[in-house]
Amino acid sequence: MSFDVNNWMRELINRLRDAFGARLLAVGLQGSFGRGEARENSDIDAVVILDVVSAADVDAYKKILARMPAGTHPACGFFGGKEELKNWSRAELFQFTHDTKTLYGSFDGILPTPTRRDALDAARTGAGTLYHALIHTWLHGDLTPAFLKELYKAAFFMLQAAHFVKTGRYLPGKKALGQELTDPAEREILRVLAGQKPLDDTLAAAEKLLACCQKVLSIS
Repeated sequence: MSFDVNNWMRELINRLRDAFGARLLAVGLQGSFGRGEARENSDIDAVVILDVVSAADVDAYKKILARMPAGTHPACGFFGGKEELKNWSRAELFQFTHDTKTLYGSFDGILPTPTRRDALDAARTGAGTLYHALIHTWLHGDLTPAFLKELYKAAFFMLQAAHFVKTGRYLPGKKALGQELTDPAEREILRVLAGQKPLDDTLAAAEKLLACCQKVLSIS
């Protein structure tokens, strides 16, 4: 039987309402399922927002997830409170806000409207984090294909934010973003992520990622 994420999320929402009542403010879906890019073992990135989260709430949510229908798609995502998000980094909330598909309640007044400045900070932060991880492993570790693919996954969000800085448009999927990028290194990163090209030359892959990080860090 094929997996239906909408049915799974409806069941989750029903259990959340029973557990938290009016304290449940919003539920959403992010990640590959939200973008329509899910694969056989993709995580279910559920977003659950309460008024304020306590340790008891975390434990209660953990028990809810443990009782949800099991399958090949592990539950993941974000569980938090409205009050906490008020002081959250707007750079971190840039992609979070754009990527959240509302399924219950409303995120109005919870998540801010992303700005170009938020996108720029998100792109630079992502580029800096990737740059450091790449160079550190290049020098002191092992640049394996598996490691570079993980960095490539993070590079998608960096490129997504950088594209918003340049165009003012948010493109949620890898395919749509790849069609608009003109830089060969950026396009190749997305082709690898989409399974259209194997990552068989680790040094060349590292060089392309380094060049992309340098380019994004120079955006103003």
